[in-house]
Amino acid sequence: MDVSKLTTGEKIAGVSGILLLLIMFIFDWFSVSAAGGVGPSFGGNAWDTMELIRWILLLAALAGIALAIVGAQANQPNMPVALSAITAGLGILGVIFVLIRIISPPDGGLGDLVDVGRDIGVFLGLIAVAGVAYGGWTAMQEEGTSFGDQADRFGGGGGGEAPPPPPPPGPPPGGGTSA
Repeated sequence: MDVSKLTTGEKIAGVSGILLLLIMFIFDWFSVSAAGGVGPSFGGNAWDTMELIRWILLLAALAGIALAIVGAQANQPNMPVALSAITAGLGILGVIFVLIRIISPPDGGLGDLVDVGRDIGVFLGLIAVAGVAYGGWTAMQEEGTSFGDQADRFGGGGGGEAPPPPPPPGPPPGGGTSA
């Protein structure tokens, strides 16, 4: 594995993926207390507080790390879609979901019975997943590819080429003679 082979995008995605994993498990993302501030407050990390989103964030982090590892390898795998596009897509999806959770924090279905606060982890997580998205996008730019190119490649499209022309018409039926 040769780290000097890594592009800027691969480095950004790899470091951001590692940071996202750490932030997901170490830092509290949300805190919960009884309505009105009565009683103790409890915090929870991303894994504890977000059900579906935790899996998207985990996949984004692992994709960023994988992009860096694959970039440092001597041989590149032949995949139907570039790993940089997968990384960028998962990162963008992660950013969207974390923003939604910042706007509307999870309350566990308790509504007005609890006060949910946003802790530093959710903001650090947003920065880290944005780093994964940016690293994947930058790696795509460095490869000279785009999401449209990857969609054509995955769908089996010819990259925008025109279909072949139809065959020329044959002779008319009946031999072509008239009486």
